[in-house]
Amino acid sequence: MVFVPNFERVMRDYPEVDIVISSAWRESSSLVELQSHFSQGFKERIIDATPVLQLLDHKYLRQAEITAWLRDAGREYESWVAIDDSDWLFPPECRNLILVNGQVGLDMETADRLRRAIKN
Repeated sequence: MVFVPNFERVMRDYPEVDIVISSAWRESSSLVELQSHFSQGFKERIIDATPVLQLLDHKYLRQAEITAWLRDAGREYESWVAIDDSDWLFPPECRNLILVNGQVGLDMETADRLRRAIKN
């Protein structure tokens, strides 16, 4: 999780925002293990992980997993933002996706895009 410090820096300005992990890491890690990548005092903000769906015929799997989590949590009408380096897991022009370069992570430009997305 290369971008954790920058992610935490941005998200500290939005304490009301719950964080749900949709990373591929959730497939082999418990919630406690996922939280361990974050600093003390921040890891509690990681409230859950999206389900791992086995939808071989679903073109936009990550968005389907996020949508399933929102539905199951009774939050399907809430706004959400995803930070991901895999644009093919989301529909083209997905307004909820903040696309990052997997080699760079959450740089300053991407952090600014995240801030704007949260404010909208």
